[in-house]
Amino acid sequence: MRSMISGLIVGFFIISLVAVSCALDGTSAAAPVVMVTDKTHYALGEAIKLKVTNNLAVPILYIDYYQRDLVFWQIEKAQNGTWQVVDFRLPVIEGGAEVCRLILYERPVGSVTELKPHSALLYEWNQKICLFNTVTEPTEPGQIERGRYRFALLYSLNTVESEDIETEPWKRPIELGEAKIVYSNEFVLE
Repeated sequence: MRSMISGLIVGFFIISLVAVSCALDGTSAAAPVVMVTDKTHYALGEAIKLKVTNNLAVPILYIDYYQRDLVFWQIEKAQNGTWQVVDFRLPVIEGGAEVCRLILYERPVGSVTELKPHSALLYEWNQKICLFNTVTEPTEPGQIERGRYRFALLYSLNTVESEDIETEPWKRPIELGEAKIVYSNEFVLE
C-alpha cells in the first residue's frame, strides 16, 4: 500500500512538472499546433512576436509568400461580439524605409510551405499596415487600430493537385488538403 501511494505521489509530481513546463513555453501537450504571442498587451507600435509550434510527429503545411508585404498569417479583430478579418498589406522597403505603394498586379498565390515536426516558426511584426488606397506616390505606413486581436493560421497535413490550372492560371498547382485553422491567444493593442 505504501509503495502504491509513493507511486501516485511521484506520478502526480511528474504530471505537474510537465504541465508547468508547457505553460511556461506557451504550448499545450494536447495541442497539435500552437500559435502564441509573446505578450497579451502591447503599446501601439511595439513589436509583436509570434510563434507557431508544430507539436506533431509529421510536418504541417501552410501557404507562405515570398513578398515582404504578404504574410502566412491573418489577423482578426473583435468587433460587435464576432471576429472580423482585417484586410491590409504590410509595407515594403524602399530606400531603407518602410512605405506603402499601390501595387498593380494580382495578389500572388503563394506556395505551400512545410513546418517540420517539433519545430517552430518565429515572426515579428511592428504593427504597421498599408490600407488599400489608390495613390501614385509611396505613402507612409499607418498603424493598426487599438483593439482586441488574434492571429489565425490555415494549415493542413496533406496537399492536393489543383484542378483546371490550364484555364485558371492564377491557381496554385498544389493546394492545401483538408484545412485546419489555429488561432493565437487574444491580445490587446492599447
